[in-house]
Amino acid sequence: MLAPDAAPRYTIAMLDQAPPPPPAIAAAAPAPVPADLKALLDVAIAAGDETVIDRLFGYARTARPDAAAAIDAMQAAHAAKREAVRLAQVQADEQRRANAGPLDNWSGKIEFGASRATGPVSSLGLVAAIDAERAGLKWTHKLSARAEVQDAEGVNAVERIVASWQPRRIIDKRGYVFGLGLYERDPGLGYEQRLTTGVGAGWSLNRGERLKIALEGGPALRVTDTGAMMRERVAGRGSLDLDWTINPRLDFSQRASIYYEQDTSSGVLTSALNSKLSERLNLRLSYEYRIEEDRERAISASGTVSRASIVYRLQ
Repeated sequence: MLAPDAAPRYTIAMLDQAPPPPPAIAAAAPAPVPADLKALLDVAIAAGDETVIDRLFGYARTARPDAAAAIDAMQAAHAAKREAVRLAQVQADEQRRANAGPLDNWSGKIEFGASRATGPVSSLGLVAAIDAERAGLKWTHKLSARAEVQDAEGVNAVERIVASWQPRRIIDKRGYVFGLGLYERDPGLGYEQRLTTGVGAGWSLNRGERLKIALEGGPALRVTDTGAMMRERVAGRGSLDLDWTINPRLDFSQRASIYYEQDTSSGVLTSALNSKLSERLNLRLSYEYRIEEDRERAISASGTVSRASIVYRLQ
């Protein structure tokens, strides 16, 4: 007889004779991107329209879920290459700006077109404008000049001149401080000439490369010649700039600025649609609304200008 606490020997033998576990089943290798689908994606990548590229990658995953892993890897490789190119361009641009002289790094555009105005009088006219910008590492300079002459039944009804200079000191990716010098002439809205100087701060609220928004605010000193009197006053200024790239050949811009001073306020709102005709040539359709309120002289004037113009990019 076995002792009560002795373990039976056949138990160990049975454990030794237990069958081995079944072999693990190897995971199937992910399917590669089909050749015809890869060729289509390669063509889209070469064209460079990222909106189309992202859409096609989504369609490819839906059409071939068995190759989703390979499609994801292909899209990730494209994104990494695109980011590497972007960083190289940023570094090259920063180096170019750092080594630039005072006459380097200027870009600009020239605009010629026709306009139609409504307000105190309705008239047709011609418009010419030039814009220039120098972008440095820490400083940006913007110069702008616009002249417009309109005729109503043989009479020179509108003579509008606007010229401005705005230097900006970049603080960080979103913030900057600026100075402003602005000259205006518009007898149709109640002043012979007006000079504005100011300072302020701005914030860039960009939403990717396609949507750019900038807000500005600060004090300004305005000297106005109404023809009958000279007036000098401190004003508050605010502005909004919006640029939206709808697609590679079409973009929309919105400019709004307002000045408020004692008993007087003025504002201008400009909307524009630009269609790309070539690398340097654009067709521009714009609409501008201006308002002048002068309670001291009991004057309230507003007017609109619709323009169709050709814009030539200098660089």
